Order: sequence, then structure tokens, then C-alpha cells
Amino acid sequence: MCNEFQIRVSRADYAAAFARLGVPLRWTDPEPVRAADDPIRPTNRAALIRPCDPVDPRAGLDGVERRWWMIPAFHKGPVAGWKPMTTLAPIATVDTTPAFREAYRQRRALVPVSSFIAYDAPAGWRKGQPKRRWEAAWTPADDEDRIRYFAAVWDRAQPSDLAEPIESFAILAGPPGPDLAAVQDATPAVLTLEQGLQWLDLAGPGKAALVTATPAGTYRVTEAPRVQLMTAEMRRALP
Repeated sequence: MCNEFQIRVSRADYAAAFARLGVPLRWTDPEPVRAADDPIRPTNRAALIRPCDPVDPRAGLDGVERRWWMIPAFHKGPVAGWKPMTTLAPIATVDTTPAFREAYRQRRALVPVSSFIAYDAPAGWRKGQPKRRWEAAWTPADDEDRIRYFAAVWDRAQPSDLAEPIESFAILAGPPGPDLAAVQDATPAVLTLEQGLQWLDLAGPGKAALVTATPAGTYRVTEAPRVQLMTAEMRRALP
């Protein structure tokens, strides 16, 4: 599965795409200071783009920073008391699973992404040893296409150990295509901005338009070990 991703561009780098489509995008939260190669992992905060009016996404979007690992509204215990791994929402059951179904019907969002990470166990791997780390990206069609968007859902909960509600999100995922089938069993739904606006439209096709089993050649998949796990020789070989 995918439980790590990266955003290697700033908000200003993809603002032109929204401007070209005439869709206003307002950021409520300040842009975080994040190194280009600093990955986003579960419980980290990441950019979340959602409609100001869910009935008319093209009228305007609100950009915020929210927790990745969705806590559904019905959870009333402490944050740590929510144990299910709701970082990913399976496309097949997102409209029926209690943790996701209301968010799917009412609270859809987009998460900007420039690549995502998969892990697999090499031959002879043993528990406790690091797995191989792979980065999946695409060849941009143009400068704006350097950034694409995960289809996401979000919710607002009031855990017992927090004074204020917490908003969090999950990324929709489904079966992988041939590029990633060898390294993960669930691939996120990655959308262009036009496809993303269609996803946000509650009157649109919703999950029926999401494709994760993409054709061979959709992604470039390259080994990308963590720097702290590299030998000195490996670090010197980095471009």
C-alpha cells in the first residue's frame, strides 16, 4: 500500500493551473516549511483542497493543512484510541464502510502530490530489516502537470482528549496497474486538476471515474532508499 508521498513544489508553482481554469483557490493556513525531499507520512499534516460549496466546486476552493489518517466523526474516544489504519479508503467500499461513507457522500477533497512511495521486501528479507523503497512518479505533460492530486475524503471529529475538533483525511486507493503490482497491493487514485474537479462534484460520477489499475508506462518507478539508510558510497552517487 501507499503510506508515504511527497510534494516537491510550492503552492505558487501550481497556482497557475487553478488560475487557467478560472477556479479561485484561497489558502487558509500558511504554507509549511518543508524540505523538497521530506516525505509526508501518516499523522503528518498535508495540503488539503476542498470546495467552499460542495454543490459547486468550480465556484471556489479552500486550501488548508490537515492530518493524514482520518478519524471519523463518530469516534469520541482519545485520538490514540482510533486504531484502524484509515490513511487509505478502498474505492470499492468507500461508499459503504462506516468510517468513510458519510465523508464520501458529503466531504470530498484533493491532496496535491508530486510522487508517492511504495515498499517491498527483497529476496531473503527478514523481519526487522529495511525494505526496498520505490518512488512512483509520472512524466509531466507540461509545467503545471508536475503536480497532480490524490482523490480524498475528510471528516471532523471531537476526540475526548482534545479541546477543539480535529479534521483529517484519507486517500482513495484501489488495485495497482502493472507498473506497481510487484511492489504494492493498493495504489492511490491520482488525478489531473480537471479530473480532480470532477471528483469534487457531488453530482458527478464519484468513485466510478477513479482508475488506479493504470496501463503500463503510466508511472516511472525507481528505487529511492532513505538517505539515512544509505552507505557513504550510495550518498555520493546521488545526482
